Amino acid sequence: LARRGLSVCVPESLRFHPALGYYADNHLVARYPAIVGQVTGQGGEAVTLHRTYLTVNGYKAPVEAPKKLMRHPSARQLTGGAIRLVPPGSRLAVTEGIETALAIIEATGLPAWATGNAHLLETFVPPPGVSQVLVFSDKDRPSRQHPSGHGQEAARGLVTRLWTMGIRAGAI
Repeated sequence: LARRGLSVCVPESLRFHPALGYYADNHLVARYPAIVGQVTGQGGEAVTLHRTYLTVNGYKAPVEAPKKLMRHPSARQLTGGAIRLVPPGSRLAVTEGIETALAIIEATGLPAWATGNAHLLETFVPPPGVSQVLVFSDKDRPSRQHPSGHGQEAARGLVTRLWTMGIRAGAI
């Protein structure tokens, strides 16, 4: 996080592992340092872990998928959840990535949560008491499946759904 210019205190929902196993096709590829984030469901219950594999210098690990979500128990719902970095206020910023959320907290003082990916961003459900959500989307490249970029489309979908729920929302 320091290599990214972030000096914010590390939240309780994040941990560091110095040599977490990276698996592909059920085989151990290598061990890398990793940021591990607890993903909680809509009600605040722990659901799964998000892992960001790194090099010893703090860059993303040279693997096919340096960011991974662990499978979650079928009895727990992942959709709508997030990595809760700080307690929410009446306003809450929501992002895909952990580093983006931490940067928002540091730069603006707004509470921010990370969802881990575009699908979870689009399906995010704010906790009771949140009356405004600011969505910070990734600026993904357009693709055949997502002509406006996956992050941008997910943000628009979330904002539209939140407005129908009576929650003020906007995408940045």
